[in-house]
Amino acid sequence: MPLQSRKSLLAGVLTAGLVAAPAVALPASAATTESPAPVSMETGASVSTEEAVTAAAAPAAEGTEKIALLSFNDFHGALSEEYSGTLFSHTVEGYRTAFESANGEGSTLLTSAGDLIGASASVSNVQQDEPTLEIMNQLGLAASAAGNHEFDKGLDDLTGRVADIADFEFLAANFVDPDSQEPVLPSHQVFQVDGVSVAVIGAVPNNLYATTTGSGLKGNQVIDLVDGVNAVAADLKDGNEDNGEADIIVASYHDGATGNDDDVAVETANSEVFDAIVNETAESVDVIFNGHTHQTYNYETTAGETERPVVQAGQSGNLLAAVELTIDSATKEVVGYSSELIERTPTPMTDDEEPTFDPAAMDALVAESTETVQGVYETEKVAVAEFETMKNTVIGEMDSSITTDYQTRIEETGDWRAGGTRRQESTLGNWAANALKDRISLSNPEVDLGVTNSGGLRAELLADQFTAGGEFTPKPENLRGKVSLGEILDFAPFGNTLTYFDIPGSSIKQVLEENWQDGKKALHLGWSEELTWTYDESREQDDKVTGIWISGEPVDMDEMYTIGTLSFLADTSWVGTENSAPDGYEGFAIGQENQVDLGIMDNQAFQEYVQAETAASGDIRPDFAKKSVEVQNAAGTAQPGENLTLTLGNLELDSDGAGDATSVAVAFQPAEGEAVEVGTVEVAADGETADLSTLHVPEASGAGELVMTVSYDDQYESTTEVRSPLTIGTDADADFSDNQPGSVYYAPVRWMQEAQVTNGYADGTYRKGSDISRGESVAFLQRYLAPDYTTDAAEPVFPDVPAGHIHFTPISWAADDAQDVSQGYVDGNFRPGQDVTRAEFVSFLYRAVDPEGYTAPEESPFDDVTTGSHYEAISWAASEGLVNGYKDGLYKPYDPINRGEVAKVMYQYDLTQQD
Repeated sequence: MPLQSRKSLLAGVLTAGLVAAPAVALPASAATTESPAPVSMETGASVSTEEAVTAAAAPAAEGTEKIALLSFNDFHGALSEEYSGTLFSHTVEGYRTAFESANGEGSTLLTSAGDLIGASASVSNVQQDEPTLEIMNQLGLAASAAGNHEFDKGLDDLTGRVADIADFEFLAANFVDPDSQEPVLPSHQVFQVDGVSVAVIGAVPNNLYATTTGSGLKGNQVIDLVDGVNAVAADLKDGNEDNGEADIIVASYHDGATGNDDDVAVETANSEVFDAIVNETAESVDVIFNGHTHQTYNYETTAGETERPVVQAGQSGNLLAAVELTIDSATKEVVGYSSELIERTPTPMTDDEEPTFDPAAMDALVAESTETVQGVYETEKVAVAEFETMKNTVIGEMDSSITTDYQTRIEETGDWRAGGTRRQESTLGNWAANALKDRISLSNPEVDLGVTNSGGLRAELLADQFTAGGEFTPKPENLRGKVSLGEILDFAPFGNTLTYFDIPGSSIKQVLEENWQDGKKALHLGWSEELTWTYDESREQDDKVTGIWISGEPVDMDEMYTIGTLSFLADTSWVGTENSAPDGYEGFAIGQENQVDLGIMDNQAFQEYVQAETAASGDIRPDFAKKSVEVQNAAGTAQPGENLTLTLGNLELDSDGAGDATSVAVAFQPAEGEAVEVGTVEVAADGETADLSTLHVPEASGAGELVMTVSYDDQYESTTEVRSPLTIGTDADADFSDNQPGSVYYAPVRWMQEAQVTNGYADGTYRKGSDISRGESVAFLQRYLAPDYTTDAAEPVFPDVPAGHIHFTPISWAADDAQDVSQGYVDGNFRPGQDVTRAEFVSFLYRAVDPEGYTAPEESPFDDVTTGSHYEAISWAASEGLVNGYKDGLYKPYDPINRGEVAKVMYQYDLTQQD
């Protein structure tokens, strides 16, 4: 495709006409030319369009010629009512006209480093990005690297509909057919830029499958992006007949640095991908453009003995990267370059929203070439008008309103607010969470849960009214029972992107606990249908959650779960700062691993979910089943025939259309075997609660769960399933009074009790938060590992542990040569009352079990445990999953260990012996 001529001028910037100005400087190695300092070479710094245009107007020195390679990235269909697309065209045309006026027509080349379309601003997104493609045609975009978002609607859409509209190619050297290893898209294109042949090679990110809808890629393979570029570059320089030859090679990578530190070494150290881009891209590549990470940088790097720029220009057309190459006229070799980042012009519109032009102040060439910017403006203006019309476009059917508890909020304060009271579960929050999980599952089918924050629910979805901004207005007859595009855009206006990551079950519990602040319910997250959980308001802050289940299975505190949510809740930038976590939910960052931001806009995801649900089921509708129910007085253990002690509370939603709870049917589900019916309790007409104390514990034994099914009288006859752990049996000891179900340490402490490792204290408590002494800790180990141990020692082993000491027997066991658990201190004492440290206890256990054949690794699992007498034991405990350390990578070996932590370590060890 030949490069089109671009002669339009940046309106409002060159009103004084084109003036002679110094050229941007070449690097020191280009001694054949004389030029003053560049406008800007500072990393991340940018210059105004006016400064850039003035500098671009300088011609090349004698014996040389100049060409300009332009790039932008992650435009994401950035069209708007503020005409940001038109203003970007001003910037491109202003620079290009000035440069070509001085250096000849066709001496510039405009390229994109990917994500031109996809995850787009609403104006472009709702029109399938067609206006953006048309504008890029008008701007004369020569080629674009394929980004991950070019594939959001699938490969067929990219190579079909998109290719039919675009007058340019999307390039990807590393997206290949798995059998032939040939690129699926063009790997590169060669352009003639004022007599200089310039090859542009494109590359998609290595993690393409994790950052777009994987099913749409049709099973094709992504090879390493640098390897893909280098292979093409080698062919180009070898004069391969299929690839053609090139004087200049440009690598347009849709990936880059993860930050914009002034020191390129910092960024290469932080990212293996960026390190490879900078240091392993073939020396024959003269210019490197980046995208994907939305950063702003302008690095001067070295490839062999040659300097070359590595540049990324932010996002959404807020910057334009310009690399000017000075080329020897005879040899066509680069003898110098300069690079800069040019700010998008803030040129204002007039009152009638027409671009400001002043042809009278321009020379004849400029006066005749304003049509491109005018054309872009007209295209964007039509797109904005079409967008306004499309807001009333029906995208789905609605069976019934899906709302927050906004009416409760109005009753309390007199005002509507986005998210309602934000402290209660709602059909709208749960619906949004389901939508997020559904859309994210298209990229990662392994996602376990979707979740969203109540403050992000910015409009109600009412069957008969609009609620934009809290203004309740009747829907016209043709939109009643319908979902319009405008409603979804009002509902999700923030431009969050879909994100997923892994966190342990303990972090899910922490997040749920963080619904309470200072002991009072302040917020409530919306969760997808898989999650159910119980709580007890009467318990202390951070210990109110009593049970969590995913698809009916109890959540394991140490197991990792994949959470799908919005970029807002996934943010971890606050960690290590004085800033607060998003909405105060710190748990999403605790133990977080493998975060992937899909870059898919939230409103796009909700729109697609509405369309998919309508196509599959005929409509969208609320789910009136509660995900969270209060359970009080749960005993945890009981004898057959006893009365149940449970009371259920907060049984009903306050969302529109929710019904009243009518009854609760109770069954006991043992860990193995068939469920046993217990009975049914009717719920009072005005009741939010159900007292189950009239029902009796069934004739069963063993561990299991009470499964309580709440029925409602709403139009769907909804049901809610509530669970509560229960162990039935004549031999079952009652739980310690301070070890209620739902505690992080409930299962380990319950195991300690059942295994007769401890009977707790006389007051019926276990005191899991209390530090444990050296004497108590070895007593736990001896009762577990050697319960039949006795000693006939006439003399005490340690002078501070006389024969009558409460822990005489276990401490003697610990000192026994056959066990060699502990020989005490060098002064001959054992110090039984001294707190045992985290390192000491693990060492006691390690020596006691003496794992056969274990060899400690050379690299420690913890930053603060690298050498010393406890290194081997702690490394073993970590390898067995007995200890996890802290989120900062530390183990803190010399901190005291508490009774709950000891129970957990021993419990985890016992589980490893059962495997």
